[in-house]
Amino acid sequence: MNYIFTNGRLLTCETPGAMLNASLLVAWGKIAAIGSLDECKRFSKEPFELIDLRGNMLLPAFTDTHTHFTEYAKNRTQINLTGCASISEIRERLENYRRDYPELPRWILGGGWNKNIIDEPQYLNRQLLDELFPNTPTALYSKDYHSRWCNSAALKAAGITFNSPDPAGGLIQRDYAGHPTGILVETASEGLEKFIEPLSDEQTFRCLEQAAREIHKLGLVSVHSMEVPAGARVLEAFCSQSQLLRVCRHFYLDEFPGIRDSGQHTGSGDNWLRLGGLKLFADGSLGSQTGAIFVEYPHSKGNRGILRHSEEEIFALAKQAAEHGFSCLVHAIGDRAVFTVIQALLRLRQSGIKPPSPFRIEHLQSIRSQDIPLLKECGACCSIQPVHLANDVDMIEDHWCQIKNEAYSFRSIFDAGIPVSFGSDAPIETISPFSGIYSAVERRKNLDPREPSWLPEQRISAHEAIYAYTLGAAKASGAEGWTGSLTPGKVADLIVLRDFTALPPDYWLEASALLTMLDGRIVFRDNI
Repeated sequence: MNYIFTNGRLLTCETPGAMLNASLLVAWGKIAAIGSLDECKRFSKEPFELIDLRGNMLLPAFTDTHTHFTEYAKNRTQINLTGCASISEIRERLENYRRDYPELPRWILGGGWNKNIIDEPQYLNRQLLDELFPNTPTALYSKDYHSRWCNSAALKAAGITFNSPDPAGGLIQRDYAGHPTGILVETASEGLEKFIEPLSDEQTFRCLEQAAREIHKLGLVSVHSMEVPAGARVLEAFCSQSQLLRVCRHFYLDEFPGIRDSGQHTGSGDNWLRLGGLKLFADGSLGSQTGAIFVEYPHSKGNRGILRHSEEEIFALAKQAAEHGFSCLVHAIGDRAVFTVIQALLRLRQSGIKPPSPFRIEHLQSIRSQDIPLLKECGACCSIQPVHLANDVDMIEDHWCQIKNEAYSFRSIFDAGIPVSFGSDAPIETISPFSGIYSAVERRKNLDPREPSWLPEQRISAHEAIYAYTLGAAKASGAEGWTGSLTPGKVADLIVLRDFTALPPDYWLEASALLTMLDGRIVFRDNI
């Protein structure tokens, strides 16, 4: 079946805000023609459905360039502590989980706890989890995914004892007597991964299908996902069998030797599942106060965060990746980590080494103004999650009060001509691109219209934000030749929204797709 969209405006996204008053023909899964209605009718060689946009807007479907999509999907069957502000509320959710799942899995997983909003965070310890789950290993991620809260059974399974040393780049939190409290930070948390028994492949597949159908309502048909091998295996099968989602899958350092030796490279695969790049970590997070900054965290006795890789190490790893046909993306939160990554990428650029798709800096939550020209010079694409800002304002005021003017510098980065793509970091934040657009445009704490705009001089336009979710996102993985804009010959991944240009910014808080098309198939439709 062919489709012709007419009687609305086309937001092409070839540049931010580029508009056409035209009709668009979809044939054989691609954008076949853009022109007058009569021209599109003549060009269609097969029967077509005429879709009256009724004054609404047609644009490319969204891509989220930073998710942990398998984890996001599995959250439906795991403990969710998101938003809990008290230990009593956490206890209630844990008790509800035990009641709802009398046959417990081999490992109890989930998370979402946030020590920065909990009334008595000192009670986030193994003893509380031991009360409710004395025999089943339990490991619950913090909201920022940089720490895990474990019970005694999980610590025992991982061999963590009183005598266990802190791993390089990590921390085993201890009580006054030196015993592990159950909180594992950074690499200490990551070390638990090899002991955890995840959901079955069949359960995970069902979760992925449900999640993919849900995000179609948000105009999302494509994600970049940071995946461990177990999740990646199921995700690959899901993408090829269901064709409900396009995925660019990025991988971690421990998997690099095997992928490198397999003959794959960045871009291997097809338009449903492509291999992305090597994911590295330069530092930790703001919430855990492990993001590497130049100044000290207030009241921290000299803490400037954790720099997990030096400039030399990032340079060497990114160089090795590029020489074997891989791009590299580096997590960098604090200004010191961002500067370290920029310096490494400048050295790579000066050496003449070119990756198959742009090197990327993930998050970039703070950057000194003098480093923005260096960021432009190093040639990196910035993969930013604007919705983090909405939930970070209080933490920035508390932990980064000395450098808050460096935080989430959207306007400065766009004005410098630096390539930008947007994402969510789901399940850490909502996966809704509409929330991301609102946060980038309005910069209000907790996405609350009643709050003042925070550092309003760094706001960007809705058109710029949409571009970062469309063609900017495609460029972040070298896919701009076949997706990301309304251009004849590109895949027909399309959405219909209300014409927001005449609506107040609060529209984005309630926005949803009126229609979502994936590969020329309508996968979601709401009264249009």
